[in-house]
Amino acid sequence: MRTTDVRVRRAITAIAAGRPVVVTADTMRGEQGYLALAADAATPGLLAFTVRHTSGYVRIALPVSECDRLNLPPMWNRDGGGSSAADRVAVDWYGTGTGISATDRAKTIAALAAPTSEASDFRRPGHVVPVRAGDHGVLGQPGPPEAAVDLARLAGRRPAAALCEIVSREHPDAMAHGDELVEFAKAHGLSMVSIDDLVTYRRRTEPQAVRSVETTIPTKVGASRVIGFHDVYPAVSGGEHLVMIIGEAGANAPMLLHVHVECLTGDVFGSTACRCGGELDRALTTMRARGSGMIVYLRPSGPARACGLSGHESPAAESFSQTVAWILRDLGVHTVKLSDDAPGFGLVMFGAIREHGLLAVAG
Repeated sequence: MRTTDVRVRRAITAIAAGRPVVVTADTMRGEQGYLALAADAATPGLLAFTVRHTSGYVRIALPVSECDRLNLPPMWNRDGGGSSAADRVAVDWYGTGTGISATDRAKTIAALAAPTSEASDFRRPGHVVPVRAGDHGVLGQPGPPEAAVDLARLAGRRPAAALCEIVSREHPDAMAHGDELVEFAKAHGLSMVSIDDLVTYRRRTEPQAVRSVETTIPTKVGASRVIGFHDVYPAVSGGEHLVMIIGEAGANAPMLLHVHVECLTGDVFGSTACRCGGELDRALTTMRARGSGMIVYLRPSGPARACGLSGHESPAAESFSQTVAWILRDLGVHTVKLSDDAPGFGLVMFGAIREHGLLAVAG
């Protein structure tokens, strides 16, 4: 099992059991750590532990829909952005006393996570700060609130999580970083996971592309089956992709695969300033001679990619690899022969295909 998977699954198991975990994020100031726990598991003991080892500025990450349902308005910001655009006005549950104690804050956090709570159950301002977690979790916005909510959701709990920055023991006036976070997790028997771990795990375990349309069109290599796909998270990547199948695609025979990223100048206008158009033509010629093959044509979101016209010309093999693997799984293709025409994708594609239980053989 991948090391990343082990870390993520341990954290999910801990959250499911009602235990806190350490979530790390890479920032401009170095690696920073947050103590995170499922909001519906909040207890006075857990909140006391949290306040003792963190800044004490306890927040509860909630999906946008819950912020709206509970009428949690954003903190005002003259620029309309920054942290206050996500941070909501602090609240206390009406069933608490002053609201500041660990017991009171645990009650408020649990109430904010409860599906039966209503906006009128809370007084404003209070001592617990709700924070809006972006749609799509870490795949949309890889921040600590999104990571905390993702962990709660993956653990089968309500999608709400309390979190707070961990303070340095060596320098109590600063936040803990790097090795000190590892030592803190070990000292208290806590699982530790990074936001990058969660991003990788979700991209590998959750579908990243789904089919949207299918037809048969005449091409220069004969009638070919063409299938359209779009990214699952259009607000994040927004890419639309095409698969052209020459011959039959299935699980029994290896399929010659060529992965191609759209290049307007090379594919359409035949520019010789790049290899894109030539690689695509050679792949099609090879597939026509063999009588079978598959072109996965990737179109990133945003302006059309055009070699020679912009500074973003190199295909993002790493970001596309999971998309290709999910497309192959959707098509029921279990074994492929990687084309030699796009060497930049070779090793990355091989790794992604292997991770998804698919087999790559020599072309």
